[in-house]
Amino acid sequence: MADQRSFNPESSGEHKGSGEKNGRWLRALLFAFLVLFTLFVVGSMATVGAAAGYVASLVNEEPIREREELEGKITGWSQTSYAYFQDGKAIGRLRVQEGDRKVVTHEEVSPHLVHALISTEDREFYEHDGVVPKSILRAAWQQATGSQVQTGGSTITQQLVKNIILDNRAQSLDRKAKEIFLALRMEHFFSKDQILDAYLNSLYFGKDINGRHMLGVQAAAQGMFGVDAKDLNLSQAAYIAGMVQRPNAYNPFRGEENLKYGTKRMQWVLRKMEETGSISEAESKEAASFDIAGSLAEEEDQPTTAHIRYPYITMTVELEAAKILMREDGLDAQKLSEEGKYLETLQEYKNKVWGGGYQIHTTVDQKLYDAINEAALKDNLYARPTTFTLNGREYKNAKEQVGATLLDTKTGATLAFVGGRDFEEDQNNYAFDTSRQPGSTIKPLLDFGPGLDKGVISPDSIIIDEPLKARYGNHVYRNYTNRYSGAMTARDALKLSMNIPSIKVLRSVGVQNGFEYLEKMNFPVHENDGEASAIGGFTRGFDVQRMTAGYAMMGNEGKFNEPYIIERIEDSAGNVVYQHQPDPVQVFSPQAAYWTTDMLRDVIRSGTGTYIGARAPGYDLAGKTGTTQNTNDVWFIGYTPDISLGVWTGYGVNKRLPDDMRARYVWASIFQALIQADPELVKKNSRFKSQPPYSFKCYECKRAEEEKEKKEKEKREREERNNQQPEQPQLPQLPDNGNTPPGNGTPDPGNGSPDPNNPDNPGDDVTIPPEQPDS
Repeated sequence: MADQRSFNPESSGEHKGSGEKNGRWLRALLFAFLVLFTLFVVGSMATVGAAAGYVASLVNEEPIREREELEGKITGWSQTSYAYFQDGKAIGRLRVQEGDRKVVTHEEVSPHLVHALISTEDREFYEHDGVVPKSILRAAWQQATGSQVQTGGSTITQQLVKNIILDNRAQSLDRKAKEIFLALRMEHFFSKDQILDAYLNSLYFGKDINGRHMLGVQAAAQGMFGVDAKDLNLSQAAYIAGMVQRPNAYNPFRGEENLKYGTKRMQWVLRKMEETGSISEAESKEAASFDIAGSLAEEEDQPTTAHIRYPYITMTVELEAAKILMREDGLDAQKLSEEGKYLETLQEYKNKVWGGGYQIHTTVDQKLYDAINEAALKDNLYARPTTFTLNGREYKNAKEQVGATLLDTKTGATLAFVGGRDFEEDQNNYAFDTSRQPGSTIKPLLDFGPGLDKGVISPDSIIIDEPLKARYGNHVYRNYTNRYSGAMTARDALKLSMNIPSIKVLRSVGVQNGFEYLEKMNFPVHENDGEASAIGGFTRGFDVQRMTAGYAMMGNEGKFNEPYIIERIEDSAGNVVYQHQPDPVQVFSPQAAYWTTDMLRDVIRSGTGTYIGARAPGYDLAGKTGTTQNTNDVWFIGYTPDISLGVWTGYGVNKRLPDDMRARYVWASIFQALIQADPELVKKNSRFKSQPPYSFKCYECKRAEEEKEKKEKEKREREERNNQQPEQPQLPQLPDNGNTPPGNGTPDPGNGSPDPNNPDNPGDDVTIPPEQPDS
């Protein structure tokens, strides 16, 4: 047992002196007088008019509580909420603020337990009006005389008042007077069944074997014996009833001594039930011999608390459910933010989720979730932890982090995700709640896709890669090596992730027009975002789920579905309070979506994504790499007609990654894991629905032709001049003295220009000078 302390709940304590006896007599007499006087003056009128006001003055200004307030107290229970996987299997309990509770009515409880409670706690429950004067006087006499038998004078109604209304639980005269007054008022407003139901759910039974607080008889039945309250046998019901007054003393999980005294208490309860005629003598004897210890619940092999088993899912579900319930109540997040009330309100709704007894059904596939997390969290995919200092702060043994989201391309449902590498070390959810710069992954969504959709370009349009003057200021966009590829097709510019062609296309579309495409997909574009966004330079950036949903739009014929993880929410009574309803938005035309996708197929075949293509042969796959300046963020987002998978890798702070292939390594590992876990999820025969081709859009083809002709003319003129010059005498060749530069002096193309021999390193890391943001 968890606690082996010996404790005898039957002991009466030390011998009291004569002074304390006299004080006890005085308190008992005063209390008896107060009770009789209150009942005599008020009687049954304690619930109405001037009499209520008079009683209120006797009980230290206790407020006159109306029916609505009292009803809220006896029905507004904090209940445990649960989350479920896609197939209905429980993820587990959500976090709780008080303890584990499931509200039940007396009709959902074993009659044995109801009879046991009434027999021991309040035999006259169905006859009295809230208090029993003779019981109170008897209790006062027992207290005054120091009797070893203390029967107590509180009815079930009074105990309910003490459990849920009165904060002060001290044994004082004024608190007892308030208790009596409120008990009379409760009996006036509510039926016996309503009071009994509230009482059953208000009781506290200590902690179960797994350390959870047991609130209410249903939690006690499950926590003590692993059964529902309606299925308790006579012995189990008697044991639970016996715990009411001293739950910790009789809790069998606290030690052998507690179990022994709890068993004695159970036998006492059985005798009281026999006295009231609830059971026969034979039933009492049989129940008394029952092996309670053998029927106790066993410790769970796997924790049923979702926060322990699946912390990232729990955190995400709690947050998303709170947002949904806010919207269902008509609250506007933007307005609340402007008023400075959003975070406070969101926390209130989180509390509601934790204690509302909700059944939250998610879209998460457990098999896929487990498979892709195992694949993504292999240590050999990442660099070793490192220690560094950034902005004066030291980060010790910092790990590279990962965020990944797997969506259904057609619906936007979140099938699985990777929130991070170790929740205990870092509670940030890098899939849902962490915004990072998207790098070149934004180009299909903001530049080339809108360019096709607006008719600005076609896949074979000619765009010149060249130095480009910024719209604001005097600086010029340049590639890292000051080398440029010149005229190239839009298809090749996207395939090789060229930056300057991307900026040109966005300029032609119109920066604000481009942002409108993102805003249709609920991308949080900042007012300071400008032209540099064409190559991933945003004020705040976006999370992985949002970026992946944008790519799913292109795989879904241009229709965007808001990504979601919660399918349905039911309240504690089983009523559906939220059901996800699809509301697709046409962002790109089907033609633009298809031909953007077709251009991104080339990324996989012969561009920056060939590493992926080699590890996913036979699938109709499109995707895009992304690397931000200084390699602080590395992305790969790929999609098929069936699924869309986005991966981000980086540190929790802006620190350079040692390998710009990191996201591609992780993406390939996840993809292979998910097709093994569910071979039917991604079908090799699935194909993007083709659309008519675009007619050729010249874009810069004429200027490219002019530039070509100009260069050819300059070449011819140069050759003519060379031919006209007299032949120079040949000088003897000097011996090599070892000073010739290696590689014949040819510079390494570096990261800023495409390397024709290495399509996986084409220049995604182009460094562009900063620009003034759009006003």
